[in-house]
Amino acid sequence: MGDYRVKATAAGGSIRAIAAVTTATALRVQNLHHASPVAAAALGRLITAASLLASDFKDAFRLTVEVQADGPLGRLVSEIRTGGLIRARTENSLVDLPLRSDNKLAVGQAVGNRGTLRVTREERGRNPYEGQAPIVSGEIGEDLANYYRISEQIPSAVALGVLIGHEGLVVASGGVVIQALPGIQTVTTDEITDKFQKLHNISWRLSNGETPEDLLREVLPTSIHWLGTDSLEYQCQCSSERSLEIIGSLPTGDLDALIQDKGAEVVCHFCNTAYPISLFQLEKARSDRAIPEG
Repeated sequence: MGDYRVKATAAGGSIRAIAAVTTATALRVQNLHHASPVAAAALGRLITAASLLASDFKDAFRLTVEVQADGPLGRLVSEIRTGGLIRARTENSLVDLPLRSDNKLAVGQAVGNRGTLRVTREERGRNPYEGQAPIVSGEIGEDLANYYRISEQIPSAVALGVLIGHEGLVVASGGVVIQALPGIQTVTTDEITDKFQKLHNISWRLSNGETPEDLLREVLPTSIHWLGTDSLEYQCQCSSERSLEIIGSLPTGDLDALIQDKGAEVVCHFCNTAYPISLFQLEKARSDRAIPEG
């Protein structure tokens, strides 16, 4: 089975749980951007974060998670749309850093620990909503938990993981979020907290055939109510039509300069697809801009 997200409740509805596997999507993004292992790990975690955050939409939507911190990766963005369609990018995907002293990838150092995690939610029929929280560590998982606490005021335990293989490519990617809702009993909270702290090596376990459902079964009480699964996959929303719209929105002086150059090219920052713009298309955009004499 490909990438997907599963949702569940437990303890009489006082616990909400979401888990996702995003391996194929994270690998596709790494290949598109020729991302280094540490950049791929950061992007994979952000992709999973977006998929977890987008679990409660009822209508057509777009959700964007942006991390802007002081690390060498620069700005990271992951976007998910209706149907579980995901894309992601970072400003500096070639950044590479030495492993930490515990032989783990230095994701927090690459992202940075001073900055902001911002979430923008857009849903058909509703006004856009934007929430944000300060970066805690740059590890993405801790930052997402902090966002839930500050912006959405939901106590949440978050675990995100990306496993990079010996060839430097993504082998597994996924994550879990457990949320305590009003009415939860203290004894239940303590039990789940203890189990969650023992939930180690998520990405390694996914690479060995465990599923998101397996991860949730290990943490939740036995009275689990499954709410179904949603497929996730990579897809960019760029197109030649969108590229022409971008060209058409340029200032007149910029259009004139491109006409002098006899053509242009628009490159999508998410998938690196290049869209050539002909001289004829540039001249048409310029003529559409002309103000009729009156």
